[in-house]
Amino acid sequence: MSNYLQKPFLTFCLMLLGLGSGMSAWGAGDSPQPPRIGVVLGGGGARGFAHLGVLQELERLKVPISCIAGTSAGALIGGAYASGMSLDELSAKLKVADWDGMLSGKPARADVPYDRKRDDYKNYFDLTFGMRDGQFRLPRSAINSQEIDLYIRNLVRDRTVDSFDKLPIPFRAVATDLVTGDAVVFDRGSLAMAMRSSMAVPGVFDLVEDHGRLLVDGMLARNVPIQDVTTCADRIIVVDVGTPMLKANEINSLLDVISQTTNIAVNRNVQEQMTLLRPSDIVIRPDLNDVSASDFANNQAIIARGKAAVKPFESRLRALSVSDAEYARWHARLLQAPVPEVDEVKVAAGAGTRYGNTKGLTKILNSENGQPQTVDQVQQKLTDLFATGDYDQLSYSLGNHDGRSVMALMPLERSIGPNYFRFGLTLQSSQPGDASFGVLGSHELTWLNSAGATWRNNVEFGQSTLFKSELYQPLWAGSPVFVAGSYRYDSQVLPLFMPGHQHVADLEYDKSRFEGDVGLALGRYGEARLGVYRSHDWLKVKVGSDQVLIGSVPVELPGSAYTESGIRASLVVDQFDNPRWPRAGYYLNSEVDASYYSDNQAQSRTVLSTAEYVKTFGDVTFRLTGKYRGNLAGPRFQSQPQMLGGFLNLSGYQQDELIGDKVALARLMGYWRVSTLPSAIGSGVYAGMSLESGKVWNELWTAQNTSWLPGGTLFLGADTLLGPFFLGMGYAKGGRLTGYMYLGVDY
Repeated sequence: MSNYLQKPFLTFCLMLLGLGSGMSAWGAGDSPQPPRIGVVLGGGGARGFAHLGVLQELERLKVPISCIAGTSAGALIGGAYASGMSLDELSAKLKVADWDGMLSGKPARADVPYDRKRDDYKNYFDLTFGMRDGQFRLPRSAINSQEIDLYIRNLVRDRTVDSFDKLPIPFRAVATDLVTGDAVVFDRGSLAMAMRSSMAVPGVFDLVEDHGRLLVDGMLARNVPIQDVTTCADRIIVVDVGTPMLKANEINSLLDVISQTTNIAVNRNVQEQMTLLRPSDIVIRPDLNDVSASDFANNQAIIARGKAAVKPFESRLRALSVSDAEYARWHARLLQAPVPEVDEVKVAAGAGTRYGNTKGLTKILNSENGQPQTVDQVQQKLTDLFATGDYDQLSYSLGNHDGRSVMALMPLERSIGPNYFRFGLTLQSSQPGDASFGVLGSHELTWLNSAGATWRNNVEFGQSTLFKSELYQPLWAGSPVFVAGSYRYDSQVLPLFMPGHQHVADLEYDKSRFEGDVGLALGRYGEARLGVYRSHDWLKVKVGSDQVLIGSVPVELPGSAYTESGIRASLVVDQFDNPRWPRAGYYLNSEVDASYYSDNQAQSRTVLSTAEYVKTFGDVTFRLTGKYRGNLAGPRFQSQPQMLGGFLNLSGYQQDELIGDKVALARLMGYWRVSTLPSAIGSGVYAGMSLESGKVWNELWTAQNTSWLPGGTLFLGADTLLGPFFLGMGYAKGGRLTGYMYLGVDY
C-alpha cells in the first residue's frame, strides 16, 4: 500500500476502533460524543429532590447527558427524566403531589368507603394487627406503597422496554437483594418496577418481589452507583445527597443508634464507589444539613438547594457544554411515551384471591361496554379498590395478546387479614374535677362469604363499659344494599352535680339493645339505615344517697327500669379528610327513634344529631359544629337523660354536669399547626381556641330551660401516636375556670 493511502487508511481504522468502543458501552451509540457525560444520582430520601435542581442547571448550561444511574431517590428523579419527562413538568408534579397521603400508606380518607372508616372516631392506635392461619401477624411494612407505586407508574407512563438503553436517556436503577445483600442493577423491563425496587426502604416501604428475588432499597448495596456509568461515560457528574454521619453528641436515643448503624453501612459503600472517580469527574454535594430525609413536602426548597450547589462548578461544567444546535438535537429526543390504553383487565394466572371475590375484581376494572380505557382510568379504579382495605397491593403488568392490550392484575390480599384487631386508650381529666380512663379494643372478621359479610366486635373498659357485636351482610359482592343485626350493651357512669358544682352522687345508666337493619351504603360518603330495635334500660344511683336536699327540700334522685321497642332511622355522611385534625370536609350523623314502653305504653321520638363543617384558610382551620339531642314527644328524663358539659362542650362545666330532657350545642373552633413532633412520637403540635354556646331544656334541678350559655376554650394539642392529646383551659357562663387534659377524638 502506498504511503499516500496508508495515512487515511490508518485514520479510518482508528475511527472504526473508536466507534466500536463507544458502541460496546451501554447507550453510547446514541450519545453525543465527545465527551460522553454520565450522571450519578444517589439516595437520600426527600433530600434527593436536590437532584432535580442540579439537572435543571445542567440543562441551562447545555450539558448533554449520555446516561444516568440512580439509587432510591436518585432512581425516582433519574428514571422520570430518562423516560422523557421534562424537568419543569416533573417539578410541577412533585409540588402538587399529596406527599402526606402517599407517605401515610393510606388512601385519601374522603375516598374510603364509609364501611371501612366507621370506627375512626374511636381513639384506636394507628396500627392494626391480624390473625391468619392461627398465627398472629404484623403489617408487612410501616407504610403501604400502593399509592407510591401508582404515582411512579403515572410519572413514567408505565414504560416497559427490552433495554433501558432505548429510553430517551439510557438508564440504570440499583436495588439490593435482601437475601444475598448484592446489588441488583435494572437494565430492562418495567421502568416503574425498577424505580420502586430501588426506593423500597426496608421496614418502611413494602419490599418488591421480582423473579424470585426479594428487593429493597439500593442504598444498602450501592447508594452512589458510580460503577454503573463508567462504561458509558468519559466524564462523570455525581450528585451525593446522602445523610451525613451523626456526631457523638447527636446520638442520644435508640432511634439515633439505629440511624447511625445504617449510616455506617451506606457510607462505606459510598466511599468504595468514590474510589472509581477520576480527577476530571465532578462531585456535587448540595447543602442539605438542615434537611430531613422525610421532608417531602418541602420539595421546591430542596430543588433550589440543588440549583445553588452547581454554582461553584459552573466553569468546569461549561467546558462540557455543547452548541445551541447540538444541544437542541440532543434535547429533542426527550419525549414521553403516550399514555397506554387497556383493552381488557384479567387476574394474572395463579394470583387469585383467597378470601375476596376475584370475579368481582375484573367486573369492576373492565369497562361496562367493553371499550378500551386509558391506564389512568384503570389506575383510578385500582385506587378505589385499594380504599376498601382488603388489599396490601394491587399491582399489574401490561402486555400484548393477539393485538389487544391486556392488563394482568396481581392482587395481594392483606397479609394480616381476614381477622383484624385494634386497641386504643381514652383519657379525660379536669381540674377541679374528676378523671376517667378507658381501654378500647375491636375485632373485625371480613369476607365470611363471597358476598363480603363482615363480623364486627367492639369493647371498652374503664369508667364506662361497652360491648357491641354486629353482623353486616351485603346482598351480593359490591352490593350497596345490606342487612345487619347487632347486640349492644353499655354501662355509663354519670356524675351528678347540684347547683354550685357540688358532686353529690354517681348515676349508672345501663342499656342492653338488639337491632335489625336494612341499609343502603352510600359508597365513600356514608350510609343510611332503617330498622327495628328492642332494649332494656336501667337508671339507678351507683354512689351516694337516693335523696339529696336542695335547701330544706328533699329531692329523690332519678331511677327507673324499662323495656322499649321501636323503629329507627339513621343517616351518616362523613367526608372529613382527617378524623383527628380535619382541614377540610363535612360530617353529619343523625338518628331518629320512635318507640313505646311495654310497661305503660308511653311513646317517644328521640333525635340525636351532630353536624360539622371544616375549612382551612391559609394556615388556620375553622371547624363549625352543631349538636342536638333530646325527645320530641315530652319529658323522658326519668328514662334517658341528655347531658352537656366537658372539654369543648361548654368547657366551664364538668363532664356531663348539665342534665335535662334535651340539650344543644353550637361551637366554632379555630386551630393552626405551630410545630412538628419527632416522628417517633407523632406528627404536629397545634394551638387553637373555641367559642361555645349551649342550652338545656327541663334541667334536672330547676325543671326549667336554661338560656343559651356562652363559653370558650384555649388549648394546645398534639397529634401523637396515642391519638389527639389536648391541654386546655375553659370557661362558660354559670361554670368556673377549668383546666383539661384530654386524649381522644370524640369530643
